[in-house]
Amino acid sequence: MKIPRPARGVRWLVLQTASYDILVAVFAAAIGFSSADNYYSQGRIRLALLTAVGVVGVVSFTLFKQLLSLRAAHAQTSTQELEGCLYTLRAVLAPEVGIRLRLAIHVPVRENFEQVTEYIGDTPKPGRVGRQFPINTGIIGKAYREKAVFVGRRVSDDYEAYVRELISDWNYTEERARKLNPGAMEWMALPIYDPERQRVEAVLFLDVNQRDFFTADRQELILAGLSGIAVFVGRRYA
Repeated sequence: MKIPRPARGVRWLVLQTASYDILVAVFAAAIGFSSADNYYSQGRIRLALLTAVGVVGVVSFTLFKQLLSLRAAHAQTSTQELEGCLYTLRAVLAPEVGIRLRLAIHVPVRENFEQVTEYIGDTPKPGRVGRQFPINTGIIGKAYREKAVFVGRRVSDDYEAYVRELISDWNYTEERARKLNPGAMEWMALPIYDPERQRVEAVLFLDVNQRDFFTADRQELILAGLSGIAVFVGRRYA
């Protein structure tokens, strides 16, 4: 059970065997058309035409097949269904109008975390999915390192004091602290384990712009929802 990093960019294409098959097909097509041109220059028109038609047919079939493979591989790494689970959990928590509750899932990638879903409850923004940050910072890093659920609360309403809290209490640099959600008042982070519960595969993160939102009852709802999400992840990404 490992939540995949969403397919994106050249990195993903390079890792797909279908990409190399497409390159081979293109190279073979170049050789085939060169042969057809050679036959044509020799006046062997029928053979040139037969060669060209054969090349077009074989290459078209190969490209179509491999493009379907790429599409299937892309769908396999999609996290849209996972985002659907987060939408459901957010609806169950039933925040009131004006309360900005956001949920997202992050996965460890070597010494960093990578965000693999949009922030559910917020307007999608380019660059959020796929962004990385150090694994030793914030409540997400704490939940990952200590394999436990944590709830954090902002001490001061003053923004500059809040930035200092993030630096002193959560190990952020000032630059990164100023990039975080300035309206957040509370946070919660929950590890998502592998089936044997030996390894943390991901972390569910929530933040909200209201104090005292993560009550004991809501925490129980989130834990119950996370159990369902873990089952879904185990089946979807097996």
